[in-house]
Amino acid sequence: MTDKNHQSFNRQFDSLEEFVDAISERLQCPVTIEDSNHHLLAYSSHDDGTDAARISTIIGRRVPEKVINRFWKEGVIPTLNQSDEPLVIPQIHDIGLGNRVAVSIRKNNEVLGYIWVLEVGRTLTKEDLADLKLAASKAKNQLLQLNMQKKKKEKNHQELLWQMITGDARNHQVIAEQLSKIGINPQKPLAVILFSFDVMSDELYKKLVYVAKTTQKINILIQTLDENQVVFLISSHIQNDFVKETKDFIETFKTQIRERFGISQIWSGCGYAYENYEWIKRSYDEATKVISLKQSFDQELQSATFYHELGIFRYIDILQQDEQVKDISINPAIRKLETYDLEHRTNLLETLDVILNKDGNMNEAAKELHCHVNTLNYRLKRIQEIANIQLKDPVQKLGLYLDMKLFRGR
Repeated sequence: MTDKNHQSFNRQFDSLEEFVDAISERLQCPVTIEDSNHHLLAYSSHDDGTDAARISTIIGRRVPEKVINRFWKEGVIPTLNQSDEPLVIPQIHDIGLGNRVAVSIRKNNEVLGYIWVLEVGRTLTKEDLADLKLAASKAKNQLLQLNMQKKKKEKNHQELLWQMITGDARNHQVIAEQLSKIGINPQKPLAVILFSFDVMSDELYKKLVYVAKTTQKINILIQTLDENQVVFLISSHIQNDFVKETKDFIETFKTQIRERFGISQIWSGCGYAYENYEWIKRSYDEATKVISLKQSFDQELQSATFYHELGIFRYIDILQQDEQVKDISINPAIRKLETYDLEHRTNLLETLDVILNKDGNMNEAAKELHCHVNTLNYRLKRIQEIANIQLKDPVQKLGLYLDMKLFRGR
């Protein structure tokens, strides 16, 4: 590295744009700088030799989701996050990516952002890579300042979110004006998504926000942490597809958290999207209810995302809290089967529970109980004889299903 090159990065820059131009001039290649969530901060000019990935990044102001996902699968992002050395990345045709070199901008072990260099017409030399590493170290202070400003804004945003989900902010017009001041379009329906975890840490929270914001399937407007629960205020890209987009986002989020960080125990719930922002608290309460019941009835409600998908379980907690219901004796059919099982060492009550859970599908029930369908048909006949019930009667069947859930919850 020459003294001249050292001086080119060792002076004051009025902006990141000026700094990225200096890097581009030194390396004679197009350069971009991103934050830690792959949002574009600054980019140099380029000629016709650029690639599709760079063009998409500049137009969308962030790296395309398919590129980020590929970088994770290829080990690019994990490698950059663990080292301050430049990384050479060969071209990947199917995502429109030309030859690149990247380096992380770090403060100790925290990644503040990345510098990406597109090798156009030349390959970076060892001296070039050394200067790129120097540039990353010089970019640290500028990104630290941006980070401080970002955290200050996020704190104000989070305070507004807390006011909405606790009901302290109740006037739609006031909320809309506050959202508009922080750059959020107050014309779209908004909803709340919750993700609950067994344990939480600051490091994990950063990873969760990173995954949510780079998934790009919905708009993450504000996020905050409530003990072991991450709260996202969201809006849909397309209003009519809100339910589908939300389900796609949740599934992708869970998959990436599992694949990248080995976390599989995640409970999720989403409230409805409301145009009246006074109802954001209602959306939060709906999401909370979904998670609460899924934690109690994980098997039955594992596919539920929205409040209406809870079905009859929406009323379980109401019944459990009702003193009159508490005083009602257990369904005599359940009591008879429980007694019979104890006396004869059978499992007819469990069999009934599985059949009800499978909505009478004998093949699926037999598979879960590890028995032949003929055996299960015999058990079902005995259950109906002993308990004096008729499962073909929808009223009895629904009542038994509900009574079984209350019985299991006692």
